[in-house]
Amino acid sequence: MRADEEVILRGNEVFAIEVRGFDHIPEPERNMTLRQVDHLWVGTSVNLLSFALGALAVTLGLNLWLALAACVVGSLTYGYMALGSIVTVRAGLPVSTLARAAFGMRGNLPNALLSWVASVAFEVINTIFGVDAILALFTVLGWKSSGSAGKLLAVLLQLLLCGGIAVLGHATMVWCQRAFAVLVGAALLVVFGLTVGQVDWTHAAVSHAHLSSATTVAAFLTASAVIASNPLSYLFNGPDWVRYLPSRTPARGIFRHVFWASYLPSILLTIMGAFCATLGDMSDPVAGLRPFMPMWLYVVYIVAVIGGSLANNVPTYYSSGLSLQAIGLNVHRYVATLLDVIASTAIALYILFVQDFTTALNDFIALLVAWVGPFGGVWLADGFLRRGRFDFRAIHGQGATAARYWGWHGLNPAGCIAILAGIAVAALTMKSPLYDGPIATQLGGADLSWLFGGPVSALLYALLTLVRERRLERGTATGRLKPDAIDA
Repeated sequence: MRADEEVILRGNEVFAIEVRGFDHIPEPERNMTLRQVDHLWVGTSVNLLSFALGALAVTLGLNLWLALAACVVGSLTYGYMALGSIVTVRAGLPVSTLARAAFGMRGNLPNALLSWVASVAFEVINTIFGVDAILALFTVLGWKSSGSAGKLLAVLLQLLLCGGIAVLGHATMVWCQRAFAVLVGAALLVVFGLTVGQVDWTHAAVSHAHLSSATTVAAFLTASAVIASNPLSYLFNGPDWVRYLPSRTPARGIFRHVFWASYLPSILLTIMGAFCATLGDMSDPVAGLRPFMPMWLYVVYIVAVIGGSLANNVPTYYSSGLSLQAIGLNVHRYVATLLDVIASTAIALYILFVQDFTTALNDFIALLVAWVGPFGGVWLADGFLRRGRFDFRAIHGQGATAARYWGWHGLNPAGCIAILAGIAVAALTMKSPLYDGPIATQLGGADLSWLFGGPVSALLYALLTLVRERRLERGTATGRLKPDAIDA
């Protein structure tokens, strides 16, 4: 910690408003533990989206064994997010702030804006899932024609619970995620254990649709991409949530706790979605399971879905507020978070009462990997090249070194070139409901965007940065450049 850095005592306590926002977290304020990381990520990961994505692996035509393999392989991309968490812990900054170093102060604005838009999309989708589950619970409890009143009540319940926790801030969010992790995780384990026995495992090797060998490979890669889209979607906000860990927390410990606490619950939910898809139509993941379980278990499942929706939305609301601050909204974090909660709730109400465009939102999320993978690749490469060390004043355009991350006219050419190259590669190799890349088409519909977009951006950024630093070093040695130009 720098001697001139202000420390705010008791600035992040449970059930009190967190003082910090998208700024740096000084060492004396780092009050998070690795056990809390486990609770946070288990709670965040036990949600219906993972179940729905696992079901898609079967509907793409794969047999159950290949679908389960796709769940395992695709979920490995949580490793990227775990690596990113090492950077945010070392830096004490959220992704939307530290990415300024990789893209420039102006160059990062589109990324911060996309981060907020993507967060709102996920918030709305989670809210809709939660509303469906609450309406199903109303029906079970006897309110069979809840109609508009039921929808409004379901939205307001989520608004008060999710929004209230997120507005209070990090410590309250971590405390509540522990409760979600235990209760929702236990409920889903019960549902998993009592439904897995209904699967016809003797025919698990039979394909859901007739596929040739080449088409099977393409379907497997596409299913893996569908599964991978969920962990990759955390690259713009997931690492934010652990930045209250002490900066000297061992990197292996950070990676291990973040990875396993997100990977294992997601594996459980995606696998559950895959084998349930062999039982019947899971296009409605809430009502689809009703014929295959007794009423008491269905109630447990509904409660778990509601809890999972809440648990996933709370940290998303939290990071959305940080993204709004990074865009330039000059308000306190809790105000930015509240504005985001209001905006996403308004969109959810519009979908429920006026016009349903959830398909468009789902299509947007499917296309998101074309941006989020390359974006993550660039800021991850930058963070590891810097070893997580950032000038916390300069990255906010303050102090004597304010120009350090400004770049060329506000842009870091290396970051901008690298992300555009990664997006181009992802666009060429992706398969989505709205768009198929030419390479994916030539490969029979195989989606490779999740494999190449991020790594291409990361490697290109590292190469361009290395070339630039060597050029600047040669210029310094010959007296043509000042020594501090390398950090400008």
